[in-house]
Parts: sequence; C-alpha cells; structure tokens
Amino acid sequence: MRVKCLLVFSLLMFAFIPNSSAQFPADNNPWEFGWETDVEPSYELMLDGEKWKIEDIVYFYVENTRMSDVTLTISVEFDSEDELLEATFNEEITVSSQENETFSVELLSSNPDDVRGFSTDTSFSIKITATETAGSAEISSKEIEADLKIPRSHKLVPEATTPTYAISAGTWVEATLHLNNMGNSVDAAKAIEVEVRSCPLLDITELDSALNVQVQPTGINGQEAESFTFRIEPSTAHPSRTCEVTISVTSEGNNIQRSVVFDIEIQDGDGSDSNSDSGTDSGSSSSGSADEDSSALPSVSFLMTFVLVGIAALTRSKND
Repeated sequence: MRVKCLLVFSLLMFAFIPNSSAQFPADNNPWEFGWETDVEPSYELMLDGEKWKIEDIVYFYVENTRMSDVTLTISVEFDSEDELLEATFNEEITVSSQENETFSVELLSSNPDDVRGFSTDTSFSIKITATETAGSAEISSKEIEADLKIPRSHKLVPEATTPTYAISAGTWVEATLHLNNMGNSVDAAKAIEVEVRSCPLLDITELDSALNVQVQPTGINGQEAESFTFRIEPSTAHPSRTCEVTISVTSEGNNIQRSVVFDIEIQDGDGSDSNSDSGTDSGSSSSGSADEDSSALPSVSFLMTFVLVGIAALTRSKND
C-alpha cells in the first residue's frame, strides 16, 4: 500500500513539472515563410527609363500555424557591389496564431547612372531573412532569395552636324548624322526617313549607311555616339532659299521614331542674290553721278548761247 501511494505521488509530481519544450515552438507547429510576389525564374524591376529610377515593391508572407503569436526580426541584403537599391521594410513583425499575413519590402534606386550602367544581361539577388528569438537566444531562422533584373529601355536620339554657310546650287557637301543611344542596351536604326520642306530640288543622300548598325549605350564606359556621313545635294536649277530638313530615325528596340531638324541655305548657281545687292548699290551710285553731270550742262549752254548772241550782234552792227 505504501508503495502504491509513493507511485501515485510521483506521477502527480511529474504532472506538475513544467514542460521545458513548451517554452519553445514545437516542431509540429512551425511557421512558414515564402514569396508572395512571383519571382520565378527572376523578377524584373519597375524602371522609369526617362529618369533612370527604380521604384518597386516585393511581397513575402508568414504563415503561423501555432496556437500562439510569433514575432520575427526581418533583414534584407543584396549581393550587388553597385548598391543599386535601398530597401524599406518593417524590421520586426508579429503574426497572430493561425494567421497568414503578407508584408512588403519597398525597393528604391539611389543613383541614376548606376541604374543605366548596370547590364541588362545580368541579375543580382535579394535575400530576406526572418529570425525568431526568445530573449537573446535564436530559436529558428529562415531565408528566401530571388534574382532581380533591370529591364531594357531603348532611346535612340539623332543629331546632325551641317554646314553653316550657303551651299551653291549644282554642288554637294557632306554632313554628319550622329546616333546617340540613350538607353541601357544595344540599339539600331531600323528605318531612316527624310523630309525636305519648300525645296523639292534638294536631295539628302547616303543615309542608308546608318541603317541596322549596332549602337552601344552612349556615355557608358566611355562609349561615344555612332556617326555617319551623308550628302546635301541641291540641283543646278535650285533657287536661293532656306530649306528645312527633317531626318527621322526609328529605333529597332522599341519602334519609337525620333527626329532632328535643321536649316540649309541654298544659293543659286550664278550667285544672283549677292550680286543683285551690290549691283543695286552701284546702280544708284551711277545714277547719282549722271544727275550731277546733267544738272551742270544747262548753265554751260546758256553761257555759250549768250556769248554767241553777243558776237552776232556786234558783227551785224559793224556791217551796218
């Protein structure tokens, strides 16, 4: 009987001893941690190609299947040496029992030149770590990773270097078309069109040399614009006139057309414009001299007439 009492007492004592494993999460009641954003096989960031600015948000979830709340510490890391992005997020989160909650990480670029200069053919990773602690002790830690990519942005901008002097009709001069690739990946001109206003006798030729030539991003790693020579050819019958020329270039990357506009001064073959001005000036000068001479003649004729009349009168009086 005494032995039975001791056995019952012992069982009761074990029942009142706290279960040390209850202080920590049980293996059969874990918390789950994963991506809410679709990041497979990689995630393409939102890019403003005009400002070269990245502004995006990615989401992750935590599912707590326990009977108690779980509090986690969050950290975010990137493996890019360029420090392209800054991350804004809640460093500590709490998920209620039996809940599945979603949290965000805001991504913002800091340097436009770094964004444009980053190769679109490569990626960099983001790693989010969630850590559960009790006091100063780490209970469990989980992490998720994803590859991030910067999308391609195309911007092919034409410029032209043209003569600043008048071109004589019946001759030709060379000018230069510059293709600036202000995007972040290789581009080319898939089509080039020319429009000449008010001058149907002016031809712009040899622009085909600029078609389908790969143009690397201008200003990245010292890369300069690609330059191509073309001709400006006024016909022999072209009158003196100012002509407006528009060269439009269509990007192979995004089919957007951009243009450069410039004026060309044409002078007809005999240079009549400049000669006519000087001719008019000399003509008015000659006309002035002729007026002065003609105004002097009447006074001389009157004097001669007076003398002749006097001589005639004297001669007649002698004869009488």
